[in-house]
Amino acid sequence: MKNKTESRSFSIITLGCPKNTVDSELITASLIDKGFQYKDNIFQSDYVIINTCGFIKPAVKQSLETITNLIETIQENNLSTKVIVSGCLVSRYGKYLVQKLDKVYSFYDTNSFLQIAEDLQNEDLQNEDNRQKNNKIKLRSSVYGFDYSYKLSKFISTGYYSYVKIAEGCNHKCSFCAIPLIRGKYKSRPIEDIIKEIEKLVKIGIKEIILVSQDTSFYGYDLYKKLSLSDLLRKIDEMKGDFWVRLHYLYPTTLNKEVIRLIANSEKIVKYIDIPFQHVSSRVLKAMRRPGNKDYYKNFVYELRKIIPDVVIRSTFIIGHPYEEEEDFQELLDFLSEVKIERAGFFKYYREKDTYSYTLPQVSYKIKQKRYNKVVTLQDEILRRWSINQIGKVFKVLVEYEDDNFYIGRAYFDSPEIDSVIKLHKSTKLNVGDFYKVRIIDYKEYDFYGECIS
Repeated sequence: MKNKTESRSFSIITLGCPKNTVDSELITASLIDKGFQYKDNIFQSDYVIINTCGFIKPAVKQSLETITNLIETIQENNLSTKVIVSGCLVSRYGKYLVQKLDKVYSFYDTNSFLQIAEDLQNEDLQNEDNRQKNNKIKLRSSVYGFDYSYKLSKFISTGYYSYVKIAEGCNHKCSFCAIPLIRGKYKSRPIEDIIKEIEKLVKIGIKEIILVSQDTSFYGYDLYKKLSLSDLLRKIDEMKGDFWVRLHYLYPTTLNKEVIRLIANSEKIVKYIDIPFQHVSSRVLKAMRRPGNKDYYKNFVYELRKIIPDVVIRSTFIIGHPYEEEEDFQELLDFLSEVKIERAGFFKYYREKDTYSYTLPQVSYKIKQKRYNKVVTLQDEILRRWSINQIGKVFKVLVEYEDDNFYIGRAYFDSPEIDSVIKLHKSTKLNVGDFYKVRIIDYKEYDFYGECIS
């Protein structure tokens, strides 16, 4: 007998960070598991799920515009497609959304998105009369915790790499950040659960596992009463298979030497440290409610490079946070000029309601923009010089796809969606999804060019 849901279809739009990508893959897998058909064309689907971001103003704006534009297009074309909204925007502004977006079919926050599949399978949700009686739009906020039983073997949205979320939420109280309000306190997944997920991913051909959470170096403290990232990494390092492991979003005070040495000696864990410093001025860091200062971070970087000589460091910095004066900004410029972080990103501070920084004296947009332009110019030169120094060197490269002229791949110093790529001429037939030894022969406009030598 045919499942009732087999004739119904869905699409999904993902906004925001890699953690949202994981959630979207789980939503998709759970719907497929219930018999729904996935479609790339959102206008040929019975349901479109928009998995939103609500972290900062531009993300909120993008999420709201995506929702309203989609609803308008559906109405203009007289389509029956129903729009479901999930994710961080709902967790943060759910009551407002329910009142203002009356054309949305239903809402789910970050704790309840796995209920979508069950609700759509439920006949009551399909019956408009029953839905009217039970409030046309209901904000669902049940806590389901981690449920990875569907796994991603049914649906991978990112090709040959996959994000693996090892924890949810955050215990830090950074004054500029709304994540604890949206995602709650830190909740680690058990090591066995993560290992099972990675085993399945490797079995279906995933070549890069990216461990993500809001503070990856804090992993396991809530479960095992100690920082346990090193225990998890040892288990992964012992696994069979030809794959990489990359760590995202480490924290300056919880990344310990045990983990650093493990990375240095591992064949699987890439020598790429993603550790957001956010600033280096003591005054600004105090206003941010973050630890450290310029000397602490400088010594931290030197120690990293001493233990892992070929390490590549990625960090992010906020420009124009409250209490950032010219001397504080200059301190950041001096730090970057001296330390020369290989991969650095910069964000202009956005004033977010319900955060402590919202109440502090604000830096004008004009000053923020001026400082932003200056620091980006400095970092572009640092990146250019480092990149040119890679010419002539040989690296292991994961070839991920091809276009008309090139195979496109990445080395260990390139994180997907963030960093550069390596372009290889099609003079030799290569298999997409395999690793090759590649010599870097040129660098242009943020990307490398290489030749395969293996």
